[in-house]
Amino acid sequence: MQPAIEWRPRRFSEEDESAFKAQMGARVLPLLRLANVIGIFAFAGYAAWDLLLASDALTRTGPIRLTVICLFLTALALTYLPAVRRSPLLIGLLTGGVYAFVAIGFTLVLAELPGGFAAGLSGFLLGMIFIPLITVGYVQACFALMPLVGLPLALMAYLGASDFDLINSAAWLFGAVGFVVGFAYLLEILNRRAFHLERMLDAEKERSEALLLNILPAAIAERLKAEEEPLADQCDSATVLFADLVGFTALSRQMPAAEVVTLLNDLFSRFDALVARHGAEKIKTIGDAYMVAAGLTDGKADHVARVAQLALDMRSAFGAFRRDHGLDVKLRIGVHSGAVVAGVIGKQKFAYDLWGDTVNIASRMESEGVPDEIQISAETKALLGGDFGAEPRGEIAIKGHRPRPAFLLKGAASV
Repeated sequence: MQPAIEWRPRRFSEEDESAFKAQMGARVLPLLRLANVIGIFAFAGYAAWDLLLASDALTRTGPIRLTVICLFLTALALTYLPAVRRSPLLIGLLTGGVYAFVAIGFTLVLAELPGGFAAGLSGFLLGMIFIPLITVGYVQACFALMPLVGLPLALMAYLGASDFDLINSAAWLFGAVGFVVGFAYLLEILNRRAFHLERMLDAEKERSEALLLNILPAAIAERLKAEEEPLADQCDSATVLFADLVGFTALSRQMPAAEVVTLLNDLFSRFDALVARHGAEKIKTIGDAYMVAAGLTDGKADHVARVAQLALDMRSAFGAFRRDHGLDVKLRIGVHSGAVVAGVIGKQKFAYDLWGDTVNIASRMESEGVPDEIQISAETKALLGGDFGAEPRGEIAIKGHRPRPAFLLKGAASV
């Protein structure tokens, strides 16, 4: 479907309108400086035109041209003031001021030349072509045009211009105004549409960034955007947590699908908030299982304590969840610390995942654990030191490994 043609400048909210004017002010400022530089060279260069019309004209027009050139230089210097650079209004007033003294100065020059009012009229028209480019919108363009039309005609009449000169000048000036305002109006439509599209693009980019950060850790997301391949890391010390709901599979058979998803979304949202609070990384969910790790990308050595406290908070949050929904289910949590390999796999539906014995042992700590308890390995217990209390559970069998001692985490040690 083709977008509708816009015949009027798009209107924005107050916030976006301010942003649009600030952006346009930043764009027109370099062009305003360029217009001043061109004005300086034009007023200096066209002194030769004065000599062609009258050999002694330069003695009369030279001081006027020099004065206008000094005013151009002043205006050029003002564009570098921080207050002017930050204010579209001041830029507009400066533009109007420049055109006011151009109108006065050039008219005074033409008055000193034979047939100057007729011969030099094109100079005003040439000056108008810059206006749509150095103004923010057609309204500002109209204000910039006013001195370039009203002042020359008023000065011509005061200096004794003939009726022909006045009528001829008015016809050309007002005709040029129509073209310039029309072009400024069209340019504002295009500029506002471009700004609107830029804002939409920025919003989509922010949404994409947010989605990417929901899938990947921030550091991994940046590397993925940089097209790093393969994206893999060897982490010598990390802590991995698995959590699983006991009895939820049987319960879910008795529920509508929407209710199952709603319950899991509520629980995992509570877990997500805790993971973010403790500076860990959610790796994935598999059915009603939840996987977390810490120490992968942040380089912090306290990942074991953070995951231990996270596990305790998850158990408390699960208790509140169970009471809120009146469910007869339990939570099993397992934790192990050690080396892992982390990386991104896939090209389209990519996933950030972990591999290695640490992951397998953490999973077994959960699956062989006790409902409503947090089972940790001996390695995790040793790294926790005396900061957390834990009770020995004895050895548990782990597929592919010798039996390993396990502990049940009870809480932070009392001070």
